[in-house]
Amino acid sequence: MKILDFFKGKERVDKLIEELQNPNEEKREEALKAISEMELTLTEGIKLLEACKGEFPKSKYEWKDISSDLIAICAARPYGEYILKIENIYKDLNNNAKIAALNFLASYDNEKALISYVKLLEKDCQKLMSLPVGNLNGNPRGIDILFPRILKFADNKDIAVDIYMILLTCFNNGLIREEKIESSKAVIVQDIVDMAHRIINYKFNEDDKSLWDNDDYLDLRYSAGVYFDLGGYINDPEVILSLRGLMKIKDMRLKMFAGVSLIKLGENLSEEDALEIAGDNETRNWFYINLKGLDKLEVYPEKYNTQSFFAESNMVDWLVYPTELGRVPDEIELMNVFTDGDDEYYLFRFRCENEEDPEESKWMAGLSGPFNTSEGATTSAGGYTFSRFDKWEDKTPEEHMKSIVGNIGEFWKKRAEELE
Repeated sequence: MKILDFFKGKERVDKLIEELQNPNEEKREEALKAISEMELTLTEGIKLLEACKGEFPKSKYEWKDISSDLIAICAARPYGEYILKIENIYKDLNNNAKIAALNFLASYDNEKALISYVKLLEKDCQKLMSLPVGNLNGNPRGIDILFPRILKFADNKDIAVDIYMILLTCFNNGLIREEKIESSKAVIVQDIVDMAHRIINYKFNEDDKSLWDNDDYLDLRYSAGVYFDLGGYINDPEVILSLRGLMKIKDMRLKMFAGVSLIKLGENLSEEDALEIAGDNETRNWFYINLKGLDKLEVYPEKYNTQSFFAESNMVDWLVYPTELGRVPDEIELMNVFTDGDDEYYLFRFRCENEEDPEESKWMAGLSGPFNTSEGATTSAGGYTFSRFDKWEDKTPEEHMKSIVGNIGEFWKKRAEELE
């Protein structure tokens, strides 16, 4: 018997909320699923939000929280009246539910929601370890509401990078000018200067073979990238001096952000620095793309303006994704190029050193492309860049090519069927 049939003739939301208190987790999950499938009326949605103030039985999973789930269900089909309700219940929510509420307000394309978002942030900004940003980076908006108001929350350095990421997104989309943040400029300048100092003076562990072996640095690296990228929109002598100082670091990704920002600020980049950035297979394509966007391709070294170099960088960019190899390989070699008309596929082998497990140090195969070369070398791959991490020695180049392209082809075919 379906749970909604069981409650037939009664107030369905009220009874389902009662069922969320059931000590049986399976029953609670069934009730939650039933709620998620309902076309909620405003009254029903308000009841669900009111219920979020209460306590529910704990799940066996630490991340599972019924109050957060109920807010997410309401957020999927929002009513404007939810905004005031969330303001009223916010102080009574648990920490997870507060995060869900802030994410809802930051995702709801409604000016009143953003006003409420900023108001509630002010209550808890010092307690947050990360900032709930909803879809503000994917859909930047409400500039006059957000800025400069949320910049004052950047004194909590745990969330400063999230705030600066929103600001950077707005700058990148041409939605904000430097004058808008004049009241907070001194703080932003100091944060960029301090971050540059931390990176320049960072001491790696003696047993680190590379930066990829240091998790603390990798966390810092993400934040630093945002700060140095943002620096390109903050015209200040101290920022320029700090970005110049970063030209001596060995981390090419951060050096690229600093170098591109210097160009945005009207500064010159030396040929040696441009060569070093373009010569790095993690940063090469991003350097080219940024320079193209700034109409400054004359800065890009001609030596690395070839399809094989762009393909190598595209392959590495895929490999560093956290769910894949999660790092730049220690070695990568181009083994074969397959052509199909104007399309070119580049087959590589790559490896990472692992002294403790020689088996993990073996060469593996990866494919980059296709690249349509009818108008010359390009950084734009056609969606088949992939690796199954098969050992290079296990197959011929042609077998690796067929295995990878077939695997990707099946994925996109299945994806198209799902969308239909």
